[in-house]
Amino acid sequence: MVNFVGFHNPNAGAFFIFEIVSASSSTLTIQRGDLVFGHFTTATGDGRLVSNQSDLTIELIAWDPDKEFYNFYELVSGRWFYRGDSKDVLDDIQLLHRQRPTSQGAFGQRLRCSGCHLNGGLLQKELAAPHNDWFVKARPLPLGTMKPDASIKEILTDLVDAQELADLVAASSRRLADSPGYRKVLAGRSLQERLRPLFCPVEVNIKSDTEPFDDRKPTVRIPSGFFVDERLAKVDVSVQRQSYDAALKKLGSRLPETPGRIDADHAWLAPVKAQSDIVAVDALVEQGIIDREFVADVLAVDLTNPVFAGTRCGLLKAVPAEGGADFVGRFREQLRTAKVPGAAELLSNLTDPQRNAMAYQKEASAVVAECQKRASDPATVLDWLRLLAQRRAEVSASEISTNKRGHILEDPGRIVFPMTTPRGAAARLALTPTCQVK
Repeated sequence: MVNFVGFHNPNAGAFFIFEIVSASSSTLTIQRGDLVFGHFTTATGDGRLVSNQSDLTIELIAWDPDKEFYNFYELVSGRWFYRGDSKDVLDDIQLLHRQRPTSQGAFGQRLRCSGCHLNGGLLQKELAAPHNDWFVKARPLPLGTMKPDASIKEILTDLVDAQELADLVAASSRRLADSPGYRKVLAGRSLQERLRPLFCPVEVNIKSDTEPFDDRKPTVRIPSGFFVDERLAKVDVSVQRQSYDAALKKLGSRLPETPGRIDADHAWLAPVKAQSDIVAVDALVEQGIIDREFVADVLAVDLTNPVFAGTRCGLLKAVPAEGGADFVGRFREQLRTAKVPGAAELLSNLTDPQRNAMAYQKEASAVVAECQKRASDPATVLDWLRLLAQRRAEVSASEISTNKRGHILEDPGRIVFPMTTPRGAAARLALTPTCQVK
């Protein structure tokens, strides 16, 4: 169970409960992860927590063993609707981050689910522990003054940790990537579409400090995915709680839907590269379409901007539409004449033998080491928090949030991240290799 409007804001009654179905009998077998559905709760005028029975009531995702990808269904006002499948999602996002007419949007109109499930499978943004805003047995979601009715009360007695769903979500990315049916569909798509998760964000995950904010531990851990792509370096950075609290106060941090609260249930809630995007890239390597060195060459562009790197994403348009054994050579030629930021850097990465995965990993590790050196400086923590605020805003500013029928954060009006008051010039911020914000 997740609270859509924040761990500490239960009285809105805006919970979403996922149920995992499995079965085994002589006539029917449903493997764990084959069938998952979710239903919404709402608050009544007299303070009861009940299942929502109007408009959208249930969302259901089922693995189709014949097509070998997922089907999406909705129960709306008492009627079931089949909305489409993983292939339809691919069709809807065909032009995402790619060339298209100015009048044409990034998304098609096949199914609302394309706004969230951009990689065509199961989804949980707070995939890694501690699963901010989710129920875990060690930290149950508060219900506030809400009084569950009999049906909701019965469900709540069987709640399991968010990790139960996280395991299925992670497995679904791998399942879809390994599916012969899905691979066949992808094989008919342009190379730009297939390489998109490497250059650009398709989905997004959210990570945070591992300890609850209200426990007031002496340090706050910043996920390494905030600084660099974790495929290049994965070492968290710790800052003093006193410096973090001062930075929150300086920037006027607040959760508008939870009066009096200055931060989420866990500190440093940050968008990071999606696990599903990483799995999609891994699958391309396993199929021999690209290799690990090519992946590292691309990730090294705008190294300290691991998710919403406009420079790296802009290079996707220079990727040749067709693959093949000479793909990298043709890509190099495209880059030689491309008039876009980052083209010269990526060309150097692809041609200089000294620019390789090991070198990039050393660079990324050096960045994280510099960050840890600077972590004791309160002014640096303040600058990093300003950068974090920008990266949170980049989620909604990205093309992945422009589907008019569905939103990457479920609702464009939903407050997921704490908000801050802008200070100083409204210039874009960037992290330097020495871990300074400029």
